[in-house]
Amino acid sequence: MPQRVIFHVDMDAFFAAIEVHDHPELADKPVDIGGPMRRGVVSTANYEARRFGVHSAMPMTAAMRRCPQAIVLPVRMERYVEVSRQVMAVFDRFSPLVEPLSLDEAFLDMTGTEGLFGAPLDAARQLKTEVMAATGLTCSVGLASNKFLAKLASEIDKPDGLTVVPVGKEREF
Repeated sequence: MPQRVIFHVDMDAFFAAIEVHDHPELADKPVDIGGPMRRGVVSTANYEARRFGVHSAMPMTAAMRRCPQAIVLPVRMERYVEVSRQVMAVFDRFSPLVEPLSLDEAFLDMTGTEGLFGAPLDAARQLKTEVMAATGLTCSVGLASNKFLAKLASEIDKPDGLTVVPVGKEREF
């Protein structure tokens, strides 16, 4: 029986990345996406804002105390769903077994796809390239023999990361 090959693909700061992509003048500036100041929460913060300790689910007032220079934008869910469909279409070209977890992340069972895409590491690189070509956005990929480790691996080297948990090294990881 072949060794399972699972990718966890997670888009990097998805909502904020879309806003920066759509509005290049926001590049290199801290951006928070979320609700109004008094009762709102941060839905997504880009990596420039995260350097100040801003994170998802944080009250917007706390985020603004940590990073008062941040640009706060409202959620544009229709746009995020549109881009998510583009991302998922790329995933569907790589595997018939795609398990979306949210708009911006999914598991892909890549077991047995070597004849189509080459070695798993090559396939992961190709997937990242195709997501970038389709959307202009980066993603991070974790590659492992099970979902749990693939999900952990995708968080290791964000943004634009690619982390492999080698077979036989799972316990060490």
